[in-house]
Order: sequence, then C-alpha cells, then structure tokens
Amino acid sequence: MLPNEKQCSAIHELWDELADFPASEADAALMYLMRRLGYWLRAENLCWVGAARIGQGAAANRDALCGWRALKVVHWQVTPELLEASRKAAEMQEDSDPGMSTVALAQQAGTWRVHRLRDGWIDFKAFQRTAHYATIYYERGICDRLFAGIPVNADSEAFLLADRFEASAPFSREDAAVLAYTLRGLKWFHRELLLFHGILMAEKPLSPTERRIVRLLLTERSEREIAETLKQSPATTHKYITGLLRKYNVRGRTGLMARWLSRRG
Repeated sequence: MLPNEKQCSAIHELWDELADFPASEADAALMYLMRRLGYWLRAENLCWVGAARIGQGAAANRDALCGWRALKVVHWQVTPELLEASRKAAEMQEDSDPGMSTVALAQQAGTWRVHRLRDGWIDFKAFQRTAHYATIYYERGICDRLFAGIPVNADSEAFLLADRFEASAPFSREDAAVLAYTLRGLKWFHRELLLFHGILMAEKPLSPTERRIVRLLLTERSEREIAETLKQSPATTHKYITGLLRKYNVRGRTGLMARWLSRRG
C-alpha cells in the first residue's frame, strides 16, 4: 500500500527539507522529522533508536537479541516517566524478558520492516501477559505502536517507534504506509544520525561533550573557537578532537567531512 498523491507530495517535500539541514544539525533534523510524523500519524510520542550488533558468532547465537543492542534512544516528547521507562527497557535487554517485539525485530535484522503492534507479526495476546508489556506498554498507557526498522549496514540499524496512548484508535494500514514510505527514502539520513552518535561502525556511542564537539567540527569554527564555545582550555579540546578522529578512523577534519559526505545518497 502506498500513501495517496497528496501525502506523497508532502513526504517528498519533507525529504527535501531534511536534505537542507547541515550535517552539524543532525539532532535538530531528527526532531523536525519526528514532529512532522507525529502530526501525520496522530502519534502522541515517537522515538528514534540507534542499534548495533555488538555480539558475533556463538555468543550472538546464544543471545535472545542475536547480538543486537539499542545504544542510543532519542525521544520527541521527553518526560521523567518516559525516561524511566526507557531505562527499564534498556535493563530488560539484558534479562530474561527483552520483549517479544524486540526479539522479533532483532531476528529480522538486515530487512526493511514496518509493523503495527497488532498486525500478527507477534502473538499479541501472549505478549500482553509478559512483564515487558506490563512495564513498557500498560503502565504508560500505550494502546498501539508502529515499529520501523531501517538497515544501514551489516552491523548497524536505526528504528523509529510511534506511540498512541489510551482512548486513541489503533494505527491503521494507511498510517503504516505513510511511515514506511517516509522512511524508505531516508536511509542516508539514518546513516548521518548513526555517524553523529558514533554508532555506525558499532562503536561505543559518543558522550554529550563529544557530540557537541563533532557538531562544531562539522562547521567552519577553528579548534580555538570550538574551545571558546565550550569554555574549555585549548589543550582539553585538542585532546577530545584527537580522540574523536581516532574513533572515526580519520586523520583530520577533512577526513571527518569526507566520512559524512561518503555516507550521503
């Protein structure tokens, strides 16, 4: 199923708008994307997840999530309750109940997928009886969720989740089609987000300070100007920059920009 002509036109306009955001404004672009999707889908909240395969071989085969872990979560609407639920969900990745939906998404790694919570891809009635459902869905009042999985490379994926809460109607097939069509043309965008957060090559996510420095490195500011902006000593900033270039496996800022440019398109 494809969106109607009017919806497709609006989605194409969104693609162009996202392409106009500079690389240094990746998080702002993500917020813009989620705000537009929230309006189109009548979703009360959305979140973006950057995930990487951190386990391989026999260890991954024994793992419920096949070695995959969510390394970065970015919410559109942030509340203390939401952050606590995210913390619990992260803990559940490592215990005996990571969630039937999470397991199913991990097992489908490498494939483009969009699911509704109740469209038959998991046993929803069995899922309702789990501790994961009680903690992540029931206690927060989530009545339905859309899941989108976007493969970026063999060891990195991005996910977008959209939620509706109590008294809301479930998501329709048309809603799923809008989400699928919107995200299908944005693989380059998710590459940039994974790069921005240091996840693309399954590296440990960047710290908030490192992300601020990467954002500034992608502008025309000099190293001294970056230090002044962050209120750091030049020596501290240089140490951070040296470490970041090593993480991205490049020799200088030109190489860092080339890393971004090579991931577009």
